[in-house]
Amino acid sequence: MDHVDGRDITAAPDGRVYVMRIWREGSSEAEVWRASVREGTSGERRYFTSLDDCLDHLYMEFMRP
Repeated sequence: MDHVDGRDITAAPDGRVYVMRIWREGSSEAEVWRASVREGTSGERRYFTSLDDCLDHLYMEFMRP
């Protein structure tokens, strides 16, 4: 059983799982960050050309009911 601050977190019925991957692409003078997010239960994966776009997407996901 996993606990955080004395609470059982394995029994969280409304939780969501996301896997975020971040990497760099390009040459050293034109290097850019890329990101992808996979939703844990459906397996849907989205790719982003900037970290800001990725974080905006995650924020919107967290705000939906």
